[in-house]
Amino acid sequence: MSKLTPRERTTSRFAGLFFASGCVLAIALQATIGLYFTRHYFVAHFLLGLFLPFLFYSMGGMRLTFWTGMALTAMWHFGYELWEDQFDRPGYTPDWDQIVSGAVGLGAAWVTYRAWNRHLDTGARQSKTAPHSSP
Repeated sequence: MSKLTPRERTTSRFAGLFFASGCVLAIALQATIGLYFTRHYFVAHFLLGLFLPFLFYSMGGMRLTFWTGMALTAMWHFGYELWEDQFDRPGYTPDWDQIVSGAVGLGAAWVTYRAWNRHLDTGARQSKTAPHSSP
């Protein structure tokens, strides 16, 4: 991969920190209220949808790496919930709360991505139009 631009480096750092904070949050919730195999399991699906795309985004800070992360997270989440999770069940019974919470998490990841890029675009526009002081 070629050298990253300053914007991509900043974005990559932000995405890595955001993913790490999501991991800390998930561990804290698991240690306190419990997520897996409890009635709060849907929260784990939301956190997966929200934070996992940013792991991929942190690998390059580019639009392509974010959308790759979104696609892989969606395929993994929906593939597991709608297909693989059904192998150990006598009938087809999807967990709609987990499916919807993962989809809401993916939506929240997209909103976070848009907000971050809008913030960077606004900052870049302001720095270009700011008056320069002359010596």
